[in-house]
Amino acid sequence: MGNEFEQLEIIADFINTHDKRMRYEGDPGLELLSTADDLRTWLLKNGFILKQDAVSEEDLALARDLRGGLRAAIPNNIHDHKEAGFQALNRAAGRFRFAYCFSEASDAIEPVDAQGRGGLARLLVLVFRLRENNVWNRLRVCTAADCQWVFVDRSRPGTGKWCSMKACGNRAKNKTYRERAKSMG
Repeated sequence: MGNEFEQLEIIADFINTHDKRMRYEGDPGLELLSTADDLRTWLLKNGFILKQDAVSEEDLALARDLRGGLRAAIPNNIHDHKEAGFQALNRAAGRFRFAYCFSEASDAIEPVDAQGRGGLARLLVLVFRLRENNVWNRLRVCTAADCQWVFVDRSRPGTGKWCSMKACGNRAKNKTYRERAKSMG
């Protein structure tokens, strides 16, 4: 499962390109995919495109739609509307074209699209494989309302709630303790 956890980390990194951690009240978060070049850099860094591939503004808009759909489709995500999750993901996924390649050794789903859109399609194939292998449920959104960081739950039972026990988990447990102590008098 080690390799699959690394692949989930790539998906989490993509979703976290919209960093929703709050730095102040009403903070909309940081958009790390501000330009098509930002997306190109991310896709290139993660091996989804080649150096000569171009990324358009249309690819950037598609990437943001895909990212939102992926985020909403994360299990146990209390921050995003669950009913819209798979609809948004399916709507974004429907904008890609794939070819199915069969052979005696193995079968594959290959993107028909090229350039930036092809890179996003390869990312979507990775998501499909992770869901197919039943590891998607290890992707989590931190339950702390002021964090919402997407992380890979590597705990043995797979029931993690916080991105970090040292930060978000500790704050939540201390808050619960203070509330309980206050109610007891």
